[in-house]
Amino acid sequence: MAMSGSLFPVYARDLFGHGWGLVAGTLIGMAFGFVLERAGFGRARNLAAQFYLTDTRVLKVMFSAIVTAMVGLALLSGLGLVDLTLLTIPETFLWPQLVGGLLLGVGFIVSGYCPGTGVVAAASGNLDGAASLLGVAAGSLAFGLVYAPLESFYLSGSMGVVTLHGALGVPMAVVAAGVVAMAVGAFLGGEALERVFARRAGLVPPASPRVVKTRVFAGFAAVAGLALLALALPRKPVEVAARVPDRVDAVALARKLVADPQGVWLLDLRPEGTKDVARIPGAIPLPAGDAAGTFAAGLAPTRTLVVYAEGDPVALPAGVLAYRGPVSVLVGGYAAWQAGVLTAPVPPAEATPVRIAEFEARRALHSRFTGAVTEAPKLVVRPVSSAPAAPKKGGGC
Repeated sequence: MAMSGSLFPVYARDLFGHGWGLVAGTLIGMAFGFVLERAGFGRARNLAAQFYLTDTRVLKVMFSAIVTAMVGLALLSGLGLVDLTLLTIPETFLWPQLVGGLLLGVGFIVSGYCPGTGVVAAASGNLDGAASLLGVAAGSLAFGLVYAPLESFYLSGSMGVVTLHGALGVPMAVVAAGVVAMAVGAFLGGEALERVFARRAGLVPPASPRVVKTRVFAGFAAVAGLALLALALPRKPVEVAARVPDRVDAVALARKLVADPQGVWLLDLRPEGTKDVARIPGAIPLPAGDAAGTFAAGLAPTRTLVVYAEGDPVALPAGVLAYRGPVSVLVGGYAAWQAGVLTAPVPPAEATPVRIAEFEARRALHSRFTGAVTEAPKLVVRPVSSAPAAPKKGGGC
């Protein structure tokens, strides 16, 4: 991975290994859980009140966390202290995530907890929180058991990595400032709704000290303003060194996609109309009108970027060459993928142990990526015959 001149994220600077990264993540998670518990997120009554508009603490706490992270990243990015391209952002699968969000909302209002607040409640000693976690575990297990028939829907609506500022084509600091304004309006509007619906329910509206609100709003506005000012700072031009991408064959790519699908960005360079018919699972089509591949340059360089055309690409887009992580080209392109993975392998004529192992591996990959179930042929291993020993020559003493 190419090293950027920024300070954050620190994992990209190899300051600690995977083990210490888990320790740091655990400590941060414990601190966040402590804050949630102190905010009352360990009691289902407080969380369910959000849906009845009698207590909007969920909106205030979670939106505050989102705004804090967003304006902080925008400011640090503007100062050159954090490289946003090194942050791993989950891919967007539109339809399954819409359905998943709906199911999560139903589960939230029925149980009174989301998965995270269920952990907080269980840690607080509330049995209903522990019961909700058992439900989450049971649902996850059930999903795993029925994943095969749902896989096509689970992977539908793939949009690649989408960010709000990227979709709008504006700097992140501008979006952060807009989100701050949205948060302030949501907080004030939420409190107005609290006063109305809490009184209708015969409850006392939650306290909201004016001093606290003023300090929070001023802090958000100050950081967002600094992030906007940082846009005026001069930018150091990024020099793209000449590079020769690695080459990967279709079978090796298929094995990589099975063993570590989250370790690969797969980019389809074929023209519009061709790549919509059939493409390698998980591949991201190059956006229309982006012949230079600037989309690829902005992908998080925590994965290997593998690109392919119909055959061997004549030249790679500048954005692909500007990608900060490792880049590989699929040898032979999609045609090689069809021949090497999507076409059923032929049993070896000479069934040696090595050739049988290679055949079985390719047959498994073919079944994995096509869904075709073929009966394993009966292959008899032929012993490798050795040449007869030459007769000993006679001789005297």
